[in-house]
Amino acid sequence: MINTALALLCAFSSAGMISTDQVEAKDVAAPPEDILSGRVCLPDPADSSTSSWTALLPHDDIAAQLEHLVPGPGKSMVAVLADNAEAWQLELRSQPGLKSEPSRFTGVDALVPGAVARTLTLPPDADLVQILVKDPGTGGAGWILLADGQDDLILKTHLDTRSTLLGSSVGLHATLLGGELLEGTVRLRGPLGQEQLVPLQVDGPDRVASFTPDQLGDWTVHTVVRARDSRGIERLRTTQQIMRVVRPELTFAGDVVLKQSANGRVDLDIPVSLLAEDETTGPRRVAIGCEIWGRDASGVEVPVCWAARMHQLPGNGGPSSCSLRFDPNWITLAGVDPASLSLRALRAHTSEGFVLLAHDAAPDSLIDGVITPDIASTRVVSQAMLGGRSGQVVSGSTPPEQGLLSPGGHVLLISHGYCTDLFPWRTDDFSGDVELFEDYGANVSHDTFALQFEARGRSYKSMGIAGHSQGGNAAAHLYTFYWSALDWPTGERRIQGVGVPWQGTALAGNAAVLGEVFGIGCGTNYDMTYEASAAWLSFIPSWVREDVWFWTTSFTDGWFYDYCQIVTDVLLSDPDDGTVERYAGQLDGANNGGHKTGWCHTRLMRDPPQCKDPDRNVELSAEAAR
Repeated sequence: MINTALALLCAFSSAGMISTDQVEAKDVAAPPEDILSGRVCLPDPADSSTSSWTALLPHDDIAAQLEHLVPGPGKSMVAVLADNAEAWQLELRSQPGLKSEPSRFTGVDALVPGAVARTLTLPPDADLVQILVKDPGTGGAGWILLADGQDDLILKTHLDTRSTLLGSSVGLHATLLGGELLEGTVRLRGPLGQEQLVPLQVDGPDRVASFTPDQLGDWTVHTVVRARDSRGIERLRTTQQIMRVVRPELTFAGDVVLKQSANGRVDLDIPVSLLAEDETTGPRRVAIGCEIWGRDASGVEVPVCWAARMHQLPGNGGPSSCSLRFDPNWITLAGVDPASLSLRALRAHTSEGFVLLAHDAAPDSLIDGVITPDIASTRVVSQAMLGGRSGQVVSGSTPPEQGLLSPGGHVLLISHGYCTDLFPWRTDDFSGDVELFEDYGANVSHDTFALQFEARGRSYKSMGIAGHSQGGNAAAHLYTFYWSALDWPTGERRIQGVGVPWQGTALAGNAAVLGEVFGIGCGTNYDMTYEASAAWLSFIPSWVREDVWFWTTSFTDGWFYDYCQIVTDVLLSDPDDGTVERYAGQLDGANNGGHKTGWCHTRLMRDPPQCKDPDRNVELSAEAAR
């Protein structure tokens, strides 16, 4: 095995060695275009809303709806979700001559590994049907998922803030498309299992439910509305979301001071106030970002660059400071007066889930001394301007001690995603120096996943990454925030991802709610919600995206009822791969390798798993940077 110290020589600066349990954070920068396009701007919470045209409810709450159901023209299906689904009775009663498929059993591993549902598909546009669902009386909880064929009646919900902080008010906004929202309730379930019901109140064009979370951790937010469709028929709609509640670990606490350091870079010293460390809340890492602006020769304010860094907070509370740094060449390229520099959109997010801790749209700032740009520099953006050496470290993961195939090599690391029990890739399709990242049954954040990649990379001179599902998110996160072997490969494609939920997946919220029925399984993963994904993406600049190649897949589309997984299909918008919707698998600014039908996200779905596609796998291996 290559000596760890030798590997570190490739990864870390000559300023000094870093211990094996620490990782150097990058000074991240993005060009003005990323600010103007909104790519690195805080997204509006409404832009990452959850949408649903189905209802997921406990059996007792939906039984009356099933007795007199008028299906619409689209997909109609009923599923019993219970820890003993085989014992439940499920059948269709209707007019003579109306036929449907008999009920059947299907695994729902994409939601809760190992769980089974009983499903029944219904004929579309029947005048009236009656669904009989009978509880076996064995005491197990049972939920019903109803897709009533009216897919143009859509409930959309979103939280009104990205700062879901302990003791701070949060509002859930609900709107209905394609019909009239009659009434609704938000059912909140806290991390310790306590429940509260909050009615939706009329607030302009929306309905709003306000509440104040009083416990730290992941809450399930289950919105239930009664609606009237365009035919005057009353229907039920629900959405399922996760709300992560955190402590206000950090607040901004004064003027930001800009000063040019001895190496020429411009430092931003950011005063903050910290809570004392609480071991129960996890790692004290935060991502901080800020826009830098200045006035050009005509006196117009223009963006100079965006700067960011991942920080490890000290354990003590009280006054402290964080810092950002950017290359003065950005000032030259923007053509602004250094004395006119100002800041906008200063923000801090948790490293896990990217919950917004603090935000100042126009922070007060002072310039200490004279800032001098490098007038003689070439007028091009260098890689050193985009990712600089910070000299600041965060706690990392422990490197593996054995099991490596190519220690000291230039490798392609291929990885699974969230909550995997078997390696998804067909490894025979890959050649050259290849390593497998295996951490089965794991449920970790993008940040923790990325730091595990970094630890593995210390044994190599350089590496590229091909990630399935969340493995792609983790690779992009690593390349953005931390120095690693991923910074040193040669070749065209540094990061490749298949079936990656770049924009999140609705299954994150649905799996959280269904955890109440089946048990938690691998647990909720807030990082893969629409809300967390949008906040995370606002820290992924264009130069990282340009080094990413991605592919999406979906089911073979036939003439009627097509899907990868019959239960998850009605929780997602078509087309989807059973876990990730095609639209949510897109990464703006990255390299789209294309969309292929006839392949699903993972095994135990109707079409073959996407990572078994030999043609794509051979391409991933041949084109990978190593």
